[in-house]
Amino acid sequence: MSPAAVAEIVQRRTRLAGLKGDFAGHSLRSGFVTEASRQGLSLPAIMQLTEHRAVSSVMGYFQSGSATDNPAARLLEDI
Repeated sequence: MSPAAVAEIVQRRTRLAGLKGDFAGHSLRSGFVTEASRQGLSLPAIMQLTEHRAVSSVMGYFQSGSATDNPAARLLEDI
């Protein structure tokens, strides 16, 4: 399957789901990397599945989301 065919499928399915935004084939990879990280998978395990060799490359796909969802935002709450 060509990258263009994957992008077309992703775009069609996101439209049918009523999602707004610019989606393409890399959206699938970004979603996988982000969700795998949120579920506590190790970076080496994620990289093995995505076949990334450089940490900086795989981190480019990670969507951090809201600061309120980040545990680091609550480090000083109990002080």
